[in-house]
Amino acid sequence: MRHGTLVGLFLAVALSGCSSAGTTPSEHTLTLSVASGNSQTATRNTVLGADFVVKLVDQVGAPVAGKSVTWGVVFGGGSLAPTTAITDANGLAVTRYTLGPFLGSQTITASVSGATAATFTATATGGSIALVSVTPMPTGATYHHDTFVRDGIAFVCAWNAGIRIYDVGNGVAGGSPSNPKLLSSIITAVNGVPGGVSAHNAWWFQNPTNGQKKYLFVGQEGFGSVPSASSGDIHIVDVSNLAAPVEVGFIHVAGAGTHNFWMDEAHQLLYAAYYNGGVIAVDVSGTLAGDMSNRIIAQNLPGGTGRTYVWGVTLSNGTLYAIDMVSGFWALDPTTLAIKGGGSNVEERYGSDLAVNAGFAYTGTWGTRSGVRGNAIKIWTLNPSTGVPTLVDSLLIPNITTVSDVAISPDGKLLVATAEGGAGNGLYIFERSNPRSPTLVSSYLVAEGLHTGEVAVVNGHTYVFAAHDPSNPSMMIFDITGIVP
Repeated sequence: MRHGTLVGLFLAVALSGCSSAGTTPSEHTLTLSVASGNSQTATRNTVLGADFVVKLVDQVGAPVAGKSVTWGVVFGGGSLAPTTAITDANGLAVTRYTLGPFLGSQTITASVSGATAATFTATATGGSIALVSVTPMPTGATYHHDTFVRDGIAFVCAWNAGIRIYDVGNGVAGGSPSNPKLLSSIITAVNGVPGGVSAHNAWWFQNPTNGQKKYLFVGQEGFGSVPSASSGDIHIVDVSNLAAPVEVGFIHVAGAGTHNFWMDEAHQLLYAAYYNGGVIAVDVSGTLAGDMSNRIIAQNLPGGTGRTYVWGVTLSNGTLYAIDMVSGFWALDPTTLAIKGGGSNVEERYGSDLAVNAGFAYTGTWGTRSGVRGNAIKIWTLNPSTGVPTLVDSLLIPNITTVSDVAISPDGKLLVATAEGGAGNGLYIFERSNPRSPTLVSSYLVAEGLHTGEVAVVNGHTYVFAAHDPSNPSMMIFDITGIVP
């Protein structure tokens, strides 16, 4: 009896199915697939040679017309035109893809209601970071800090080994970035500073008034403690003869030590970060000799006593910018050093280096502050009238604790950062077609990290001159030409 009931039920279902055969379902199951254009390769930021084409069919394989297909970039940062398309009588929809700035594989999808998305990939080629040379510092050197590059000459700050001067493309000794040639070296005076010579940074002053290329300013970074103490003078070296540099003078600020500085060469003014001593402005016109401390014409502690520890300064468009480890990013009047605005704006991390270009600024972060790692590059817009900065975004570099240096390439296209303190140590290159939101385009990992990175053009190529500080420090030079066309 039960068996007969099951058979009857089966027959009823079967007859029901037969009675509906030949009718059209209200909603077909659709299939969207790649028709053509997949797996193309071209230079990044360029239009691919062939369209991306998808085909939409129903459950029996018949083309489906009149459906809207939405195109989207999953990875790569490129663009699509159009971003929506209607399938034609053959079920086809078409778009054209412009590769983004990322090297390697880029991913694009096409989607339509009722179907699984179709995926395209394209490969972007182009310039990449190339390590062209590694120059060890002399035996016994404990660090390599900044490198100042100008006219094919590199001034390497080798800490206790002083300043080392290399021909890296000037022609005076046949040197190049791939084969630096040592011209000379000088160990500047200690001046009683705790920590010794400690050559940290330099600037080769080229005087527009008299045409001299005579003086090299050298920053000495002695012992210090954030935010209360620091030590170290600015040493003045006569480099009229690059083969025989001679120290001729110094600048001293009582109770404070220098870090990075910047030259307004047109007005013959040196601006220097002096850690807990704030920012100073120095008249460096004319002949420089002996104790030049009386040439200091202005000084300001932007964060106030106990909240000032200035890392670096940069002059741009009539405003002097200062990044303070403790109190943030400031805008100062370049004549009086009075505060124009900013400050108290990066409270969660310690500030590090800064770079300014065409209405935007970027500041690094370092170490760990209140449990927050210094893995961020802060992005600022600069008021076109006042120069005052406004924080608009942050770039985070994973697996590091310090963004030690930030720089912008001379053509303004690239933001360059050096990183330390984790598995992500090394060199990072960002493309700045949208300066408010730079895009990572290339990186180069370096064990023990890179402490600083100076960007310079030598004989038509763009290089990063970086400081590598393992147990045996060295200057690493990277060619970044062509990373962005």
